[in-house]
Amino acid sequence: MTTYAHLYPSLEGTENYSKKNALALALLAKLAYEKSTVGRKVARQQWGFKHYQYFTVKKGSDVDTQAILCANDTDVVIAFRGTAEMKNDWLTNLQAVREAGPLRKTLAHEGFQDALFPAVIRIVNAIDSRLTNSKRLWITGHSLGGALASLFAAMLIENKYNVYGLYTYASPRPGDATFADNLNAAIKGPHFRIVNESDVVPHVPPEPFFSHPGSRKILKEQRVVDDNRSWFKERIKALKDFVERVGDTFDVIDNHSLWGGGKSYIERLLKDYERD
Repeated sequence: MTTYAHLYPSLEGTENYSKKNALALALLAKLAYEKSTVGRKVARQQWGFKHYQYFTVKKGSDVDTQAILCANDTDVVIAFRGTAEMKNDWLTNLQAVREAGPLRKTLAHEGFQDALFPAVIRIVNAIDSRLTNSKRLWITGHSLGGALASLFAAMLIENKYNVYGLYTYASPRPGDATFADNLNAAIKGPHFRIVNESDVVPHVPPEPFFSHPGSRKILKEQRVVDDNRSWFKERIKALKDFVERVGDTFDVIDNHSLWGGGKSYIERLLKDYERD
């Protein structure tokens, strides 16, 4: 984490897409991957958060869920860790069965909800101890953590919590079209899903059975763009790029990685943040 620790910009209140918030929340999502000793030190000593809490739940071979809470005088942030171990987390990702989800008449990914449910009570109790009416509540996550972030935000809203903002990175689709529509309508503040060009993970599970909430921002090498291309054309483009790169394992991983190589999410967000 030391590579990025000095780069954190404070969160700002805006309903529009913010380069600053996109980078800040990506860095907080990365902090969810760190050991609690490292995360606490960075959050409290370098980023100015007064409170840091680490959550981990492991149940059998399918549930291995981690998240963090960071809070200061203006913001409370919940960040979910993504896929750290292919053996566990990707088994969860591929269980594309739908079941009743949060918000009215929705269907959600069964495996994602199974990964989230065991951690919900502990995280909500922590939010209750830190959240006040004057503070903004942000939810974020990378990869599987992005799907958990969307589902958790919906659960909070269903229980009358005011979720100010939701940013996800490289998230697979968490629920059906009704879930996506209801969550989009429920979040009045900033709600964006950030997708790296040629990352295949956001294209699973498949439409039309699953859909994405949030306004899409696509990270390209030189810029961040909106893209209104159809899901079918978008998926074909990503799969084509994946096939072209499949001989280079590191290139494929780089397109999905939150940090590390030059094509990772944080590297591209940082370049965009520093660009005039």
